[in-house]
Amino acid sequence: MRPHGADRELGDEIAFHVELETEKNVRLGIAPDDARRLALAHFGGVQRVRQEHRDVRRLRWIEDLASDIRFAFRMLRRTPILAAAAIITIALGIGANAAMFSAVNAVVLQPLPFPHPDRLFKVTEESAERGWHRQYASAPNMFDWRDAIPAFQDVAGYEYGGGSVTLTGFGDARRLHTADVTGNFFSTLGVRAEFGRTFEDAETWDTRPPVAVLSHRAWVREFGADPSIVGRSITLDNDSYQVVGIMPATFDFPFENLDVWCAMHWSPSIRQNEMWRRTRWIEVIARLAPGATPAAANAQLQRVSAQLARDFPAVNANTSAGLTPLHDFIVGETRLPLLVLLASVAILLLIACANVGNLLLIQATGRQREVALRLALGAGRGRVVRQAVTESLVLSLIGGACGLALGWAGTRGLVALQPKGLLPVHTFGVDRAVMLYVAIITTAAGLLFGVAPALWTRDRDPAEALKGGSRGGTEGRTVKRWGNALVIGEVALALLMTTGAGLLLRSFWQITRVDPGYDSHGVLAVNANAYAVASDPAAFYDQLMARARAIPGVTQVAAGSVPLGMQNAARSDFIARGRAPNGYETELLHFYVSPNYFETMRVPLRRGRLFTDDDRKGAPLVIVINETLAKDYFAREDPIGQAVCFDKVAGPKCKWYTVIGVVADVHDATLENAPRITVFESTRQSGIRGSYLLRTAGDPASLAAPVRAIARDLEPRVWVSARTADETRQQSLARPRFFAALLLLFSTVGLVLSVVGVYALLAQLARNRTREMGIRVALGAQSSQVRWLVVRHGLRLTAVGLTAGGVIALFATRVMTTLLFGVAPNDPPTFVGVALLLAGTSLLASWIPAVRASRANPVDALRAD
Repeated sequence: MRPHGADRELGDEIAFHVELETEKNVRLGIAPDDARRLALAHFGGVQRVRQEHRDVRRLRWIEDLASDIRFAFRMLRRTPILAAAAIITIALGIGANAAMFSAVNAVVLQPLPFPHPDRLFKVTEESAERGWHRQYASAPNMFDWRDAIPAFQDVAGYEYGGGSVTLTGFGDARRLHTADVTGNFFSTLGVRAEFGRTFEDAETWDTRPPVAVLSHRAWVREFGADPSIVGRSITLDNDSYQVVGIMPATFDFPFENLDVWCAMHWSPSIRQNEMWRRTRWIEVIARLAPGATPAAANAQLQRVSAQLARDFPAVNANTSAGLTPLHDFIVGETRLPLLVLLASVAILLLIACANVGNLLLIQATGRQREVALRLALGAGRGRVVRQAVTESLVLSLIGGACGLALGWAGTRGLVALQPKGLLPVHTFGVDRAVMLYVAIITTAAGLLFGVAPALWTRDRDPAEALKGGSRGGTEGRTVKRWGNALVIGEVALALLMTTGAGLLLRSFWQITRVDPGYDSHGVLAVNANAYAVASDPAAFYDQLMARARAIPGVTQVAAGSVPLGMQNAARSDFIARGRAPNGYETELLHFYVSPNYFETMRVPLRRGRLFTDDDRKGAPLVIVINETLAKDYFAREDPIGQAVCFDKVAGPKCKWYTVIGVVADVHDATLENAPRITVFESTRQSGIRGSYLLRTAGDPASLAAPVRAIARDLEPRVWVSARTADETRQQSLARPRFFAALLLLFSTVGLVLSVVGVYALLAQLARNRTREMGIRVALGAQSSQVRWLVVRHGLRLTAVGLTAGGVIALFATRVMTTLLFGVAPNDPPTFVGVALLLAGTSLLASWIPAVRASRANPVDALRAD
């Protein structure tokens, strides 16, 4: 039966019984009005009977809930400005949480999209003496691990960094991003092709023809999603590859935007080649065998590595191996910044809750007469508290729904704005986990900011409220305590957030001030893959450089690379003639440059001379070294004229290079990392060419089109990429800039919310003390004294909040140590600057209501009382 129908029947039955009792009293000679009154008294109370009947039906809680929700919506309509402010505040907090949690969920919490991902591990080489941590492995070591470790079901490898090839035969020559992998790469991961097949283990070796697997993206873009491409041959870098499969659209490992996977195509003799064992360039993945544990696998790995160090001391001495879960390796350095950002938006939500709690508390003080009347008429205190909590939950749910929409937009923004390669996942959004998270924090937020008004409502004395109601009322001690506590909490949390943002901004500023060692302004870096397609690559590059010099605006042209971003530069051991073989264990980097490279990049010469055109093939081998190598290795002698061999020991096959010059250090990887020891070799002697660097006094980007035209005129099948050196430098700053900007955005919102909270509290304080201030003015108080009364209260709360927040921040910011550069986590200028900023904004928030209070007309205030 429907509740309203049951209520109507109950009402009819009650009316019937009352009517019978009334008629009985009338027959006894009692007046009709008195007879009905006596009948009602005898019945015992209509409302009590109705309530008991509802309790028996056990639908009371549903009806009460529906009634509370309807009443909550009516209250929102009655106070649209307050409701809108609260909803917007909660939506901002929950939206930021939804966006950041979606990123954390996709990157940190979600398992890898492979079967049994917990059994996949990254295997790396380790050497404290050489400064190796999670170092690439040599191919022969990888195969030895695979054969000698029973705990590994399989071991696969892929080249670090990826590469690129030129696709020809399908229209214009186009560049494809590639990864060379071992034949068991896909089977180790446990993935299958969408069409065709993946590689077989035997295809790691020297097979004819070479085989390739296409990504879904490249299949659609380059071949029009034609399934018949499987089994056909395509030309990559003038070599014919047979396409054996197409991967699903969701598979994009190990690099972003991969187009094609190629089998390694090695000769079996690689395992006996000492040079291949010396060269470390393979990323290794292992899958544990069924029943094997990581601890057992690691023990076997260490035992085999120790044996390899004894068997091949020239290349494996002082070298061990490490085992890291693949998920942890992929997440890497992204985990901590994401968790810091998630913590910051959680703090932002707490500030929002405190702000809304203050607004609701202010609203509750204005409704104290209403609450008192409800209590006086018999409403239970629990019922009144439940109504207050229901109102806050309705407000929170509306804000949560809006916040979910903002979070969805935020995830789109994070995906679009994140620097290339920043996050190990390329897309993420609002899924079930995010929606559950939003539902939980929305409910928690509603309960949290509804606590203060609910508890205040519970403790109200109806008689006191009704007695003071005609006079407008004053805040009780409970309201003051709650309001003050909320504002103090807001200020403390805002200080914590803003301090974190300030530290990251200071760190980013310190990074931007680092001298990279060269002048990036006005330089365009050009890459062309003539080695892959041209019949005479050397002639192609010579002609390209000659014709590039003739482009209007070009002042200098050189061969070489922009140093920043060269994490994967070639490395080797080295020894100087006449020195002990173990005097210096760290490997050095190799840069291959033309004679005018240093002039073009404006790298200062510190000592000796630079390369000339006479330093060519057939001439004595010469090198230029950087200052770090000169100071660390030749600290007590002149490095000029020293002979260096790129080997660990001075063997009979050693090629000796003479040091002819020392140049300033250049940052080869990032601006945060110190320059590594480096040697520069002449391209005229090595024959190795990297990028081509064009310097101009104008906009270097304008040179890209003419260079591409020249390259294609020389060789139509060549592809050319061009990027300014400034873009490379900015890319190296993208990661710290992105995280600092996000934290600054969140902290700014938190700061604004905290200021709004201070303003709202003091504005309410000024309104509730209008009579007092009117009396003060009437008795001769100056406007400045009235203003100081309000401002002093705001500053006192701010001081307490800043003190509490400062103590918390001193400990909390320690987790950011690894994210900072040149700044301590307890950096005094940052702490002082943030505290002054918050104090200043709080002073402004206090001043505005103070000025309004001081302008109150005392006559009007007393008359209104």
